Amino acid sequence: MRYLVASRAAAGHLPGACRLVADGEMISFEQPWTFGAPLIARLDEMLDAAKLRAALGPGTNAFVVEGLEEPGTGQAYVLGGHIMRDMERFKPYAEAVPDVVKSFNGRFLARGGKVTALAGEFVPERVVLIEFPTADDALGFYISDRYAPLLKIRLATTEARLIIVSRSGDLPKQVRAAAEAYLRRGG
Repeated sequence: MRYLVASRAAAGHLPGACRLVADGEMISFEQPWTFGAPLIARLDEMLDAAKLRAALGPGTNAFVVEGLEEPGTGQAYVLGGHIMRDMERFKPYAEAVPDVVKSFNGRFLARGGKVTALAGEFVPERVVLIEFPTADDALGFYISDRYAPLLKIRLATTEARLIIVSRSGDLPKQVRAAAEAYLRRGG
């Protein structure tokens, strides 16, 4: 199972072997997501990378990551892309974060699987895709006191990028307002 993460410009170029998972509004919490708001699609296993690369068209940024689970009915996703700096110091984060994710009703769709570059300049070494029932759950996870010590580890050991993206449409107004307030406070 694989997931495509691509710039939204790719939306009109996706082959039929791609099933759109999310293309809604996003908010970035760390370094900017280098290609703006992404779309996330579940790929058919038979679709090869060369065919997908050719279908995406010029000016698209995209990569594919190995998945763990099929997408469900969640309404929001946390998408993180990392360049690893210190894998040894990152290990406590990797061991502890699943319980925190689960406590906010999240589930991993992709976590640290093989990443394949398709187009563009940003290709993370490690990708995480977490599905949450609601955008409130996704934001609650990221800004929680329970996640805060793990976030410090992640930021110290990676070049990190993380966004919350809605399945479709806008993020709820209260989530956007709370996220913006959190970002203004500096986390």
